[in-house]
Amino acid sequence: MLVVVGARPQFIKAAALNRALEDDPQWRSTWVHTGQHHDEALSAQFFRELGLPQPHVTLSPRSDNRELRLGDMMHGVRDAIRSHKPQWVLVFGDTDSTLAGAWAASAEGVPLVHVEAGLRSHRWSMPEEINRVLTDRLSSVLVCPTDAAVDHLTREGIVDGPGGSQEVPHPTRPRVLRTGDVMHDNAVHFGARWPHTERGQGQVLLTMHRPSNVDDPDRLRSWLNAISSWLNARALTAVFPVHPRTAKVLDRHWPRWAEDLAEQRIQCTAPMGYVELLEAVCHAPLVLTDSGGVQKEAYSLGTRCAVLRDTTEWVEQVDRGQSQLASGPEKVAHVADALLALGRFETDDLYGDGDAAEVILRSLHESRL
Repeated sequence: MLVVVGARPQFIKAAALNRALEDDPQWRSTWVHTGQHHDEALSAQFFRELGLPQPHVTLSPRSDNRELRLGDMMHGVRDAIRSHKPQWVLVFGDTDSTLAGAWAASAEGVPLVHVEAGLRSHRWSMPEEINRVLTDRLSSVLVCPTDAAVDHLTREGIVDGPGGSQEVPHPTRPRVLRTGDVMHDNAVHFGARWPHTERGQGQVLLTMHRPSNVDDPDRLRSWLNAISSWLNARALTAVFPVHPRTAKVLDRHWPRWAEDLAEQRIQCTAPMGYVELLEAVCHAPLVLTDSGGVQKEAYSLGTRCAVLRDTTEWVEQVDRGQSQLASGPEKVAHVADALLALGRFETDDLYGDGDAAEVILRSLHESRL
């Protein structure tokens, strides 16, 4: 198995898979780091913290141009496949690393397994939507976290192939598996260390990194002003681990942003490690985020979440009332107040029982991969 990772969400998802691989001696794995997130805060610390193996292959793609970077990653993963000759390639999620791994597997004729298949925002303006749809089309095994993800694939004509366990899956006759979610596995695994009596007793957690929210300095400042106004009105404070992309915009357009935000009840910090961020989610009375991963972690830990977007891939969380969409800064106060009034959320089995990684490996055995 050749496992492709490259960005923070993939490191986290891979941690659950790695624990399952270590418990199953039938599997041998080769790890490829695409270099998409190469800085210490977003890469190396996650490998240490999550106990991931050191990558067998680490790429160094160009960073100044998305198209060139994507091409470099595709080329590098393809070379790794040729060198290590895996039985199959496994990718996670919807980043450029995901698509690079999918394209390379397809080019080399190696069966592709897509963990977190079937998610849809129905927004083609989002690079992630293009990445996930194209990856699903190239996949031999589509690992869906929820029933809604399976339904999305069915509507697109991607259904569980007739071969079952009798033949190796292929994009024209794929396996579609509903397994639960590996990020939920991690939240269950790490979240067990924090007593339920302490949950919801800390600061509000704020994260923002999506280009649509942070690349325009005026829009970013509008979000932060709206959030600080709401915090002041409720006598609350928020902790804001600032993503490098967001910090870059703030540095350029708001020289004293950290000091000014501190005066407005928003405490800015460096990017947090995974477990530290998970603890912040667990202890927060409310999460404000534009991250699908943080939204999902909030669900697993029973924290309500205001999603700072007008769409989300995790629609089931909205349907269950754990999350609400805040499509613009003017919506923040209303959505946040409504969620706070509901209190903590009782987590159910939407994302499985915390054993999705084991289910994936067992299903792949049955598919004769």
